[in-house]
Amino acid sequence: MTFQALPVVIAGAVALVVGLTGCTAPETPKTPTPKASATALPTLAPSGDGILRIGTMFPMTGDAAAEGKAQVAGTEVAAREITGQGGVLGKPLELIHRNSAGDLDVALTNLVARGVDVVLWDPSAKVPKAAAATLKAADIAVLPLGDFVRGGTPIAPGNPFARLLRSADPGLTGFVGGAEAYDGVVTAALAATVAGDDGGLSVASRIDVVASGPTACTSWGECLAALSDKQKIRFVGATGERS
Repeated sequence: MTFQALPVVIAGAVALVVGLTGCTAPETPKTPTPKASATALPTLAPSGDGILRIGTMFPMTGDAAAEGKAQVAGTEVAAREITGQGGVLGKPLELIHRNSAGDLDVALTNLVARGVDVVLWDPSAKVPKAAAATLKAADIAVLPLGDFVRGGTPIAPGNPFARLLRSADPGLTGFVGGAEAYDGVVTAALAATVAGDDGGLSVASRIDVVASGPTACTSWGECLAALSDKQKIRFVGATGERS
């Protein structure tokens, strides 16, 4: 699911008047109306309560349960990193995990009741239309982690990021989806930071913003430092640049 900022066209013209004593100057052509050179972002009223709550829909049972464990570990690594460096808007973020392989209606109803702002969805599955509608009606942003999948060589056990995942869950037997889940949490946290609000609509409005700037950054701390320097960031996480 991709959220786009709304373009705005800035129109204007400058008239030049030349006055010459004793003669008539030829008419100076008007400067052409400039084309839009910037993209304006929607201004939204803050809707958060000060704490970024991220719900997850990962497979906790069934054939893909091992992937679900890796995804949970990825979110926990990201949350630990973010909280250890001041949190989001000065507060620790919260993670609420639910089983995408179970009863979706029950899981989604619970996430809505818990007041989540964002839901990360299993990278190996599409978000069902009914689920997307339920979350949209509750003003909850949805990040399908399939958007973060890059392909290429799978994470090997000796990879530094694999070691990070195992620090969150020493019993992991695989790492599929762990990097994508990490990227999803950091992306949502950065979007909330740029928006200055943890509400779902605010986060959704800045998802693409933190993934498209000229200044690349690869971690929460690095991205936060760039933002403090008033730079426009492009978060490049564990799985590389967003496609």
